[in-house]
Amino acid sequence: MPPPHRVPTTTLIIFGVLNLPLSMLMSPTAAILPNFYLEYSAVTLSGLATATLVARLFDGMTDPLIGFLSDRTGRRKPWIIAGAALIAASAWSLYNPATSSGLGYFMACYLVVTLGWTLIEIPHSAMAAELSADYQERSRVVLWRQLLGFFGGLLFMAAPLILAGGGTAFTPGVMRGIAIFIVLSLPLGVGLMCWRVPEPRRRQRTRQARPGDLWLAITQTPPFRYFLLTQILFGLATGAVSSLFVIYASRYLGLGEKIPHLAMPMTLAMALGMPVWLQVMKRVDKHRAWAVAGLGMIATLCLVPFIAPGRGALQPMVAIMTSFGFFLGLSSIALPSLLADIVDYDVWRNRKERAAIFFAFQALVTKLNQGVGGAIALFLPTLFGFSGKGEPSASAILGLKIAFVAWPVFLLAPMVVLAWRYPLDRRRHGILARRLAGRA
Repeated sequence: MPPPHRVPTTTLIIFGVLNLPLSMLMSPTAAILPNFYLEYSAVTLSGLATATLVARLFDGMTDPLIGFLSDRTGRRKPWIIAGAALIAASAWSLYNPATSSGLGYFMACYLVVTLGWTLIEIPHSAMAAELSADYQERSRVVLWRQLLGFFGGLLFMAAPLILAGGGTAFTPGVMRGIAIFIVLSLPLGVGLMCWRVPEPRRRQRTRQARPGDLWLAITQTPPFRYFLLTQILFGLATGAVSSLFVIYASRYLGLGEKIPHLAMPMTLAMALGMPVWLQVMKRVDKHRAWAVAGLGMIATLCLVPFIAPGRGALQPMVAIMTSFGFFLGLSSIALPSLLADIVDYDVWRNRKERAAIFFAFQALVTKLNQGVGGAIALFLPTLFGFSGKGEPSASAILGLKIAFVAWPVFLLAPMVVLAWRYPLDRRRHGILARRLAGRA
């Protein structure tokens, strides 16, 4: 007999399946879309940096608002349905630009798709935190959700091989095929989830969310502030790597036609490593595992500058990025699970159900990290003369290496220390769970 808190695997699969097409919008998009627009549209590198930063500032307004509205209504599904409809109406335009499309076109499409993604991601993340109150089971809930998301990322990276008859380039035809898949599959996944997975019930008699909770959620919850600081350092580092990964491999190493060969093993390592990390976290606290993974990321990034450009760069770069993906995959399980524990702390201390607000701030920080971290990473090489056009000079290559390796390592070092000393560990959460159960 499984323990009473165990969520059926079938439920977790149905709940997480919408994350498959959703993941094809954001994570692969951050790595592939900048280079795609550089090659097939009139958008410049500085334009990409500007659009990305503006999109993250837009998120600063919409993410907390959507989190508040979801908590205020106590519902998750209506917002998810609205987001799916918005994405279905806009994904085609984002992935199908004309050669004359400039900054305005890219920014408009990107903002609409980002809003749709937010309408799904925040309520869906809050709902995941509410499916179980168990310290370990929460990692399992997140595991299935993220595994399906990584499968979507892997499918995205394999799209040139599938749609272009064994090709490797993300051509306009390939991107159109990906857009069609997203437009059709996302509404189907949302419909299946809404049909088979019920809205979680409130565990405690709590106060209704108010506008002031957007600020009070931070000021009243010290573990949340600690969590956000650690995540900011981590996200700025990974945002830099994701923004420059394709540009570094194609513009410096000369592996432009081999991007899927690099990205697919990395994505696969993230997905296959997650069950391994789940077993690790049965024995090691989640925050300690996160710190160890950060050290692994530092070690792998430090090997990148030793790879010389040319055909011989493919195998060592595959090995390095596969290792990086394995360590990065831990954060996909640990961070949402850690944040769900903070929701319990808030319910116990402040008697409020603010799961969506917490996840809204986490999503906002994640996007700001990708935007700000990506913008900084894209801007740093320009200080050394890197433009993304033509043959880079020695100075430009140095700037590219600083942005892709040195800057992320500089951020990850203090993040490791903070993660290791995270205050809400397994023992303290066990005390919280017992107190909440007694109160209920």
